[in-house]
Amino acid sequence: MKPKKESSKVLDHPLFQELITMYQKSLQRRYSEENLKNYPEFSSIPRAKIDQLLHFFLEYLYPEYSKRKELDAAFDALSGFVNHPTKIWGILGNLTLSIFRFGKHFPMALKAGLASLHSYVTAHQFEEELVMELDRRENKISLLESEFAMEILIAKVEKKKADAFRKDIGALFKVFSDAELIRKIILIMEDILVKMESKGRVYTEEDRKGIRLGVSILKEGRGIFDQMKESEINLVLQAIDTIEEDFYQKACTRDSN
Repeated sequence: MKPKKESSKVLDHPLFQELITMYQKSLQRRYSEENLKNYPEFSSIPRAKIDQLLHFFLEYLYPEYSKRKELDAAFDALSGFVNHPTKIWGILGNLTLSIFRFGKHFPMALKAGLASLHSYVTAHQFEEELVMELDRRENKISLLESEFAMEILIAKVEKKKADAFRKDIGALFKVFSDAELIRKIILIMEDILVKMESKGRVYTEEDRKGIRLGVSILKEGRGIFDQMKESEINLVLQAIDTIEEDFYQKACTRDSN
């Protein structure tokens, strides 16, 4: 089961390291205390939760370049399972037995787990859009070093693609907000991992890393919403969507002036 290198083009770009740094700085500004003053409707969200959210973005979506290289094969393997769920049935075997082990909501939990991880596949596709726009520019390095680099690049991304990516991220965090569903998804994925490890000749280390990464993502994401009331969770989900949409709209407005 050979992982498909969907993101190698982006990862191998000579300025990809600088692109990641640019994205990190943009996220840190977007969720800074200063910028969040522009959204008084979200002022009741504890700063500690905002920092957890920011850490999640920087750790799992846009980590340091060296870590991103290590994670890339795992992302590729994980995307293989997301795009081809039948691979998982080959590991878990009989559906009736799986439902017996994990409960009647097993199919829904598996579907939700795959859907939640789909955002990591689209994140790489979104990167490609930014890289292609960067390649159209003459002064690439000076652009990446500028304060509004992210805004300049993202303003050229089609609205439907920017909206789709934002909705994918929102869907991911929506799944994180369901503690029982996340618990079941993690159980399923850990069971998959055990079976993969017992078939070392069939599944590669990259395959196993991909599933481990999925489990880590789900546990870390769920941690953001631990001990939060439903009203607080909904406010966080609304904040992510509003801030990301506002960022895109302001970028487009600046670009058109």
